[in-house]
Amino acid sequence: DYYSNFARIGQGSLGGKGRGLAFIDSIIKKYPICDNFDGVTVSIPRSVVLCTDIFDEFMEENNLFPIALSDAPDEVILDKFIEANLPHSLKDDFFALFDVIDKPLAIRSSSLLEDSHYQPFAGVYSTYMIPRLADKYEMYRLLSDAIKSVYASVYFADSKAYMTATSNLIDQEKMAVIIQEVVGNEYGDCFYPSFSGVGRSLN
Repeated sequence: DYYSNFARIGQGSLGGKGRGLAFIDSIIKKYPICDNFDGVTVSIPRSVVLCTDIFDEFMEENNLFPIALSDAPDEVILDKFIEANLPHSLKDDFFALFDVIDKPLAIRSSSLLEDSHYQPFAGVYSTYMIPRLADKYEMYRLLSDAIKSVYASVYFADSKAYMTATSNLIDQEKMAVIIQEVVGNEYGDCFYPSFSGVGRSLN
């Protein structure tokens, strides 16, 4: 809804990045120190996480593990994932999302292994952005293809190589997906983010 910054679809894991965002959201709401800057609102962009059980359902219903775990080229794997169907139950959720968020969307990976303490997976999987369109059915198609493309990136050659190098097993990896509004403003025909940067933490 309009008043929620963070929501989830599914009952599985949020993944590493999703857990981090949920934690930051809870910290911002718990400690009002973030409200002490005149003219500045500190918050996470509105986000919806497709939990890992949606990934499991997608992979199993479309029988994608044989091609995903094969040595097929990235382009072949991507094509097979794009041809597959997301769970039909997501459609109503996505249309409700389009009613609330009036900005472009970033579709971001949030795997179980991402943001782990000892073996960072930053940059290993794909991120996609889609524009805000008046045609909700075209937005639904773009969003669906972007989600399936993030799923496919788990099984690209570079991802498999990194898995091997870090002694992880690819068939144990699961992917959640974060659908997040892109914060910024329109100027003419273009949309520009407010600013970009990296936040570092010290434990």
